[in-house]
This record gives sequence, structure tokens and C-alpha cells, in this order.
Amino acid sequence: MSLNKDLKTLHEEILNSLPADLRKQLILENEKLFSSFLEEKALKAGNSVPDVIFRDASLKPVYLKELLKNNHIVLSFFRGTWCPYCNLELESLARINEQIEAKGAKLITVTPELYKFTEERIKNKNFNFQILTDLGNKAADEFGLVFELPREYREIYDRLSVNLNILNGEDSWVLPMPATFIISKQGIIESTYINADYTQRMEPDDILEKLDLLS
Repeated sequence: MSLNKDLKTLHEEILNSLPADLRKQLILENEKLFSSFLEEKALKAGNSVPDVIFRDASLKPVYLKELLKNNHIVLSFFRGTWCPYCNLELESLARINEQIEAKGAKLITVTPELYKFTEERIKNKNFNFQILTDLGNKAADEFGLVFELPREYREIYDRLSVNLNILNGEDSWVLPMPATFIISKQGIIESTYINADYTQRMEPDDILEKLDLLS
């Protein structure tokens, strides 16, 4: 079964678990978000990557341009480990990471969520790839992925006990669109998958296929 089929099943389960009024509100706000054309502002294939900085578990800087010196990069931005859709995607990426590395690439996943909140899930799942922190969504903003959550979404997240101010360690209610970038060693974006619909992600098989084309 494909990742997106699994995500669709998960989405149905989540909606069915919500109180009727909250389910109706979430569906309405999702419809607005999914049809917002936010993807149009993101970097595209053919663009050079910006010189962005991530942070590791010790908050030491990790430079994207340094990562690219020896490898092609599969760069995946996700919302946080509080997001069940993101967790399902991370698990699917873990299953293909050896294949990614065999194709001369390195998988890097990035979230605005502070490491102290991601640490437990990383250890429990024994993820075999880097999960880095994008403090303040600065790198995601350089890639054109950041958007501000409207008040209605904030109310929904409050009811779901998702406090982004605490999880991300800053006051702004912003998130990155989930996105995957296939980047060559030369720092050129070769392929992208960006979707304002956070319930859909790039299929693992498509990632491997794009890497074959890059090789």
C-alpha cells in the first residue's frame, strides 16, 4: 500500500475520532487551506538552494551547503512529531533510507519543533537519519514554505492540545508546508513535492525514482 493511501486511512480515522462540531470546523478550515495555492511561492526545480542553517540536538549549526559537499540531499520539511501524518511519513522514510544512501544521497528531515519534544519519538523509533531543528522556521521561510495559521486553526489546535508556541519555542503561529526537495551536490533543486494539503506527502518510490534520474 502506498504512503498516501495509508495517510488517507489515518485521516479518516482522525476525523471520525473527533467530536462532531470540531470535525466540521477542521474540515472547513482544511478546505480553505488546501485550496490556498500557497505552494506557488515555494522554491522550484532549477532554483539554487539558499544558504540556510539548521540545528542539531546540541543546537550546533548545521549548514546545508556543507551537507551538499559530498552527497545529493533528500530534504524533507515536516511540521513536528505532534503531527500524526508527519510521523507516518518519517516511518516510511526510515524504511527507504538505506536505498537512498545506496544511490549516493543523504536524507535530512527538518522541523521547527524543538529537539526536546522530538527526542523521545526519535529514540523510540530508532530513526536512521538526521532530524534537525529549524529554529523560528527561518530555513523553511527561505524555501518559501512558511504560512501563518489563521485564528480558526489556532482554536482547533487549542482544543487538540497542540500548543505551537511551546513546541516551537516562539510566539508566532506559523508552520511550514510539508515538502520534499531532491537536491544535487551542486546545490540545484532537481525535483520538489510541496503540498498545502498536509495529509499528503511524496511517495517513497517517487523519491527513489527521482534519485535514479539524478544519478
